[in-house]
Amino acid sequence: MFKRLVLIFLLTMVFLLDAGRGFSQIAELSKLESNLPLIKDSIRYVNTLNRIAMLSHLRYRDSCLYYARKAKQISLRLNYRKGIADAKNCEAIYYVSLNNYLSAKYFNDALQLYRSIDDQENVCQVLMNIGVLISINKDDRRSLEYLSQAFEKSKSLKNDSIRSIVISNLLDLDKSIKPARFNALSEEGMRIAEKYKDDRMVLYYEVSAGQRLYQQGEKEKGLAILLRSLHKADSLGMENVKVWIYDPLSDMMLDQGKYDQGMNYLKRGLEESGKFGYAEFYLTFAEKLYQHYKQHNEPEKAYHYISLLLSKQDSIAGAADKSGYNYLNYALRENENEELKGKVGSRRKTIALLGGLFALSVALLFFVYRSLMNKRQHVKVQQKLHDVALQQNATLQKTNHFNTMLISVIAHDVRQPFSTIVMLASVFNDDVDLLSEEEKLGIMKELAETSQKSLSFMDGLLEWIKSKKTGFEYQPEKLQIKDLIIEANTFFKIAQEKKNIKLTGNIPEQTTVLAHKQMLLFILRNILNNATKFSPVGGSIAIDSIIDDGNMRIAIQDQGPGMSQKQLDQLFSAGSGDQEQNENNGAGLALSISYEMAIIMNAKISVISEPEQGTTFYISLKNSS
Repeated sequence: MFKRLVLIFLLTMVFLLDAGRGFSQIAELSKLESNLPLIKDSIRYVNTLNRIAMLSHLRYRDSCLYYARKAKQISLRLNYRKGIADAKNCEAIYYVSLNNYLSAKYFNDALQLYRSIDDQENVCQVLMNIGVLISINKDDRRSLEYLSQAFEKSKSLKNDSIRSIVISNLLDLDKSIKPARFNALSEEGMRIAEKYKDDRMVLYYEVSAGQRLYQQGEKEKGLAILLRSLHKADSLGMENVKVWIYDPLSDMMLDQGKYDQGMNYLKRGLEESGKFGYAEFYLTFAEKLYQHYKQHNEPEKAYHYISLLLSKQDSIAGAADKSGYNYLNYALRENENEELKGKVGSRRKTIALLGGLFALSVALLFFVYRSLMNKRQHVKVQQKLHDVALQQNATLQKTNHFNTMLISVIAHDVRQPFSTIVMLASVFNDDVDLLSEEEKLGIMKELAETSQKSLSFMDGLLEWIKSKKTGFEYQPEKLQIKDLIIEANTFFKIAQEKKNIKLTGNIPEQTTVLAHKQMLLFILRNILNNATKFSPVGGSIAIDSIIDDGNMRIAIQDQGPGMSQKQLDQLFSAGSGDQEQNENNGAGLALSISYEMAIIMNAKISVISEPEQGTTFYISLKNSS
């Protein structure tokens, strides 16, 4: 049992190797905790968290896990591998004896990370830690393999402070070492500890020497060394060292017949190991107290300590079960507990039984309540994550839909004015000698107008894009509808002349509406574009307006092939196309955008059409008069 405690103690020593020296550790811990909120650099913040985790293990073990997990969370976000490895190493130390399965897992994770960043000192340290952990689980052969690797690697380290701990572990585990080499290694370990002023390891070697002296017959001298070491550990605030020394010190006192002092050390060890979270020491002290009172036929006290022992073992087993690794067995202890209770008087037995049942019921209710609350919280978190995922997915779909529409509109509608410009430029270039000055001026004027209208079209497209973004504010203005129709038709005059299409209008002068100029131009251009495209040679496009219930209703009628009811039902759906989709990719998208713009302006677009009967588009806008 004591050998196992020595290994646990040494495992915590390597964890604290770089955490400072002597009494300054406690002062440093307080200083780091007070300065932590002032640190702005993320890497430095992570390193400070890991350092606090290391120092915290000297006193309160749970704080070690808290700071380690916080450091790991930030390191993962920063992809800071050294910070992740240090945090996992801290977690591994915390879980030693509480859950050796998780401890081994975190040690191995840390080892791989340290190797990936070529941190040889920490590689050596973790190899040794894994060896010690394997020995705790009673596989000395494999344990020595890891320790031997760490021992050889420590020889070449520039900073050989860890070699002192490697040597101490090797001396405790390798029973084949001859006395001469044992003494030489002990002296080397002490020299290294003194060189780096590592008070913890100096105390370890002093206590080990004191124990050997006691076993060799120099009992008073050995006992004096342990008492002196205990006083020094207490003055330096090294709680884990103190708890470790209590065990051999109690054995020596009981061996010399100093019953009260020996039992006092055992009880202090139990109390302080429970207070500071040293589970393995707690189990050892509880076991010794139980065995002592059992042998001295004091069943009530024995029952008290066996209950403490079983409770602690149960909490450790529960943690191990959650991770799929259980290494404790209670059957024998439960039977012994029943035998002891049988020896207690009937009254005390009843009180203890009722008290136990009450405590069990309270604990059961607490755990059921906690389980239900955790489950409810988990469901809430999962639902929230699900809602966020759905929201993000919907946003992505809208963005993708918007981008697809934008690309299609640019490919379709931007092409028209530039085609007109190219055609006019080609005529001017190829037939320049055949053109009169008046015709040349006419072409140049047409080029200028088409270019200007192209810019106007792009403004309309940009306004639509803005309307899809957050923060867009619709601001209508008073517009003369007849001028807008003339401006919108500029793009299609050449195509209409080429097909001998006549544009007629019956819109009174000074007829005005309230709308957004660029959006309304965009809508008119798209309807006139379709009317020009699908009207036959020699056909006509008629534009009329009427006042209907305070709204201006504009009708644009063509003599094209018309549309079926199925085409009408899908006309304003993005990607559906119109009339001749295969020949006019993007037109359907442009009509869909026009429909969206009309909604923004509190307007309405409708259509009437039958096959071979032409098509009439209606735009209903608020009259400004």
